[in-house]
Amino acid sequence: MIRNTAQSPGIRRDRAALALKLLTVANAGLYFVAAALHLGVRIPLGFVTLRFPEPIPGATAVEALIGAGLAAAAVALSGAWGREGRLVRGAYVFALIGTLFGLTIALLRGLRGADIWVHGVMLAGLAGGFALLLGAARSRAVRGNV
Repeated sequence: MIRNTAQSPGIRRDRAALALKLLTVANAGLYFVAAALHLGVRIPLGFVTLRFPEPIPGATAVEALIGAGLAAAAVALSGAWGREGRLVRGAYVFALIGTLFGLTIALLRGLRGADIWVHGVMLAGLAGGFALLLGAARSRAVRGNV
């Protein structure tokens, strides 16, 4: 007996929605960890300790706000798409603007190492979120739910 292994559109949408929720939670966590590190907190991970060379309180405030926005977006993703979708898109746009601003400041200050690579990780996480959001928007457009 041959089984049809193609997934239905509903299953693909559910998996994409779950992926976006999980990625948004991970992104929020990343920003909260970065905020703590910018306060001067050291996080030991076995043979390595995460830390930034110098505390930057201004970065802490912005990263905590971005983390809170992304956390709210993750909670909103538990509901149906509609107004929640606007909140999620807004949180990702706010995070992108804040991250690019922070990276610009870090580069202008001549910072290196962890201060730069963490922005790269943040941008990669945001890119994944934007890709999933774009896929959801395309899916709604195809269904006529624009």
